[in-house]
Amino acid sequence: MIGKTLNHYRVIEKLGSGGMSEVYLAEDTRLNRRVALKILPSDVASDAARRGRFEREAQAVAALNHPNIVTIYSVEDAEGLHYITMELIQGRTLAQMIPAKGLPLAKFFDLAVPIADAVSAAHKRGITHRDLKPDNIMLSDDGRIKILDFGLVKLTETAGEPVATNLPTNTLTSEGKILGTVAYMSPEQAEGKPVDQRSDIFSLGVVFYRMVTGRQPFQGDTRMSVLSSILRDTPASVTDLNPALPRHLGRIIKRCLAKNPDERYSTAQDLKNELAELRKEEQSGAGGPAAAAGTPVQPSSKILLTFALVGAGLLAGAAVIYFLMRPAGRAGESASAVVHGSFAQLTDEPGEELFPSLSPDGRMVAYSSRASGNWDVYVQSVSGRNAVNLTKDSTADDTQPAFSPDGQKIAFRSGRDGGGIFVMGVLGDSVVRITGEGYRPAWSPDGAEIAYEIERWANPAGRNTINPLWAINVETRQKRKITAGDAVQPAWSPHGWRIAYWGILGRTGQRDLWTIPAQGGNPVRVTEDSALDWNPVWSPDGRFLYFISDRDGNMNVWRVPIDEASGEVRGSFQPVTQGATGAARDLCLSADGKRLVYSSASNRQNILRYPIEPGSETVLGEPSWVTRGSEAVVNPDPSPDGEWVAYQTVVNQEDIFIVHPDGTGRRQLTHDAARDRTPRWSPDGKKIAFYSNRSGSYEIWTINPDSSDLSQLTASKISFVFPIWSPDGSRIYVSDPRGDGGGLISPNLSWREQKIERLPPHGMGDGSFVAWSWSPDGTKLAGIIFRGGKYNTGIVVYDYTTRKYTRVTDRGTLPTWLNDNRRLLTTDTASKVYLVDSQTNSIKPILSVAPDNVDIFSMRVSRDNHLYIVRIDRQSDLWMLTLQ
Repeated sequence: MIGKTLNHYRVIEKLGSGGMSEVYLAEDTRLNRRVALKILPSDVASDAARRGRFEREAQAVAALNHPNIVTIYSVEDAEGLHYITMELIQGRTLAQMIPAKGLPLAKFFDLAVPIADAVSAAHKRGITHRDLKPDNIMLSDDGRIKILDFGLVKLTETAGEPVATNLPTNTLTSEGKILGTVAYMSPEQAEGKPVDQRSDIFSLGVVFYRMVTGRQPFQGDTRMSVLSSILRDTPASVTDLNPALPRHLGRIIKRCLAKNPDERYSTAQDLKNELAELRKEEQSGAGGPAAAAGTPVQPSSKILLTFALVGAGLLAGAAVIYFLMRPAGRAGESASAVVHGSFAQLTDEPGEELFPSLSPDGRMVAYSSRASGNWDVYVQSVSGRNAVNLTKDSTADDTQPAFSPDGQKIAFRSGRDGGGIFVMGVLGDSVVRITGEGYRPAWSPDGAEIAYEIERWANPAGRNTINPLWAINVETRQKRKITAGDAVQPAWSPHGWRIAYWGILGRTGQRDLWTIPAQGGNPVRVTEDSALDWNPVWSPDGRFLYFISDRDGNMNVWRVPIDEASGEVRGSFQPVTQGATGAARDLCLSADGKRLVYSSASNRQNILRYPIEPGSETVLGEPSWVTRGSEAVVNPDPSPDGEWVAYQTVVNQEDIFIVHPDGTGRRQLTHDAARDRTPRWSPDGKKIAFYSNRSGSYEIWTINPDSSDLSQLTASKISFVFPIWSPDGSRIYVSDPRGDGGGLISPNLSWREQKIERLPPHGMGDGSFVAWSWSPDGTKLAGIIFRGGKYNTGIVVYDYTTRKYTRVTDRGTLPTWLNDNRRLLTTDTASKVYLVDSQTNSIKPILSVAPDNVDIFSMRVSRDNHLYIVRIDRQSDLWMLTLQ
């Protein structure tokens, strides 16, 4: 080819070759410029499919016009050769630039932001690259980043994009065929499954990982071992490999590398925006590294006092399990090798399947589902999908089944006959109540006793009350107290010597695992760190304790070696490979220790906006989405002028955002490891109050809508939550759900000058008055009496003029006033919104969402009579891991 002339291009030298083409330096004699010629080899040109792919590449890239994407000049053929002419990029590939320990942070941002921007531009044109890697990214001699080689693009139809819709839309591979470079493939690409633009985001995550660490996140000696690593392994965080990196950069890259495409960034534009914002923070000094040299990172407080996340009881609570980003493992301890196995999905029905329990022989699984309309206990074979409803004759909720050690009975929690723990035969026969209290029954190995907790909860991060563990003799009904401190989710060791559980450690809120002698005594700690550890189960030989934890940034399955007799930990934490999507929960093991079953939740939480007509007490027209996508949000609050909606994210990181009601103009106000919750606009729209643990305990903070002037209002050390502005802006009511410390503070005084104005006792039994909404005329507060895990307790109104409380309803939670100072809206923590008259105490539904796997959660009403609600679309399936 050297010296040959094709049309008016004189070939000068060969620049390189790939699996499909060869690239040459050529001189365009007509325009007197140098170009690159990409030529399809003759043995490939005869293959119509491969030639078609080559031509689609040219058409796709030629449709782009972006400074960071190589420019295509023409598509031509001569002397039986098919080729494209393109911009000649002289410089170095990204692969050649990355040093052994990674690029400096500033250089990383200089390259990563335009790379993400270029990919975003391609995606907006319906183009998926599918082979992003450092060798396909160049830095030209004049300092410009260029993405090359769109030879493996997948073109997709995109509404509103005329260029994309004019391009061919047939996919380039059928299922089962793998294209691309192995080390940078997404899991779905590695499995030969259809891919979309989120596959490119995974590949970008691999590229960025290598850019900042100098190493690959997924490694192996062979092609197959690398593929296996991509499908199974969770790489170490980049901030673990380089503690000087910003902590949020680790979260960005971790999100890109999520196995489940739904958990990645939904668009490359979102990824680029995150990188650009983080670069600004680092340049201003606001971001900070994960740990400065010689300065240890302090773990965050874990007093998780968030009703908005506890959310909607057993039903919505299962939906809002979220993943708390924390350091992995104990100090100075590293996780050992990943435990491997093969995965199988056991259920795939719409809605949720929860609380699996394997029969002792591992052949059957019992679980809870509300496929019938209410929660029932089902049983099915692990090799089939023909589930049998064992509690179909009960209209009450029946949940939390547990097979007896001999496989002949199932204990379960039921709401029938006043509620409690019941036992039935494996065919649903002979139902007997064992105790009128309790949840999550756990059989002793000899079947003589059932251990149980006495608190109803759904989200481990949202538990706040302290309750002991109990056991009851199945025959005599004699009860005994096992623990003095907090304990939930009991699990007997295989020889019955000890009981494992998890609990809250005092006001620190730390969630850790413990074991205790089965007859009571001194508990022994299993975990002691800032991770959220829960759901312990013993291996049948008593050598391991399996549990669920977010210590790697996601809610996954782990195990730790343990001595059954003493409870002493014998080794390091070991991640158990997870192949399902979503967050793991409800872990159980078969009696032979070979099969592990859990529920995997993948839920969406977004804000909807409904116009309402208060006079006719109706919802008008169709709703519009304020937020969309996989990022879970809660606690919307419209600004006084109706131009913005503030809200809080709850997955991976809890931050405050604002966005226009039409979903545009999204702005992130807080952006760090602190947990920032429940934003509320001041009446003049100049401030947003929220509560946060950024000072070590939950306190009240304010920030401007442009993210400036972040200020701390309280320094109580008793955990203030849920700030509510008075209508004139002169006061803020703050709640203390764990005591009687709530009251009124001034937003204009320092903490030293504050004198909290307390409300009188509510006189309604146990619990704290938690206010949620201030009436527009400033005379009343509406809220609930919070009693630990019980929050759907009905609406209570406090009147400032009479200094008295009135119970308005017996159900409902977190109410919001309408503008008439008389009526309120509330939810039943399920799928309905109710209108409540505070004078007549009448209540009626005005809005319902379907189907059964959808819940309504936190909501607010704007001054212009628009209702903002959080809609939770819940999905949980059962998965089985057969351990190797």
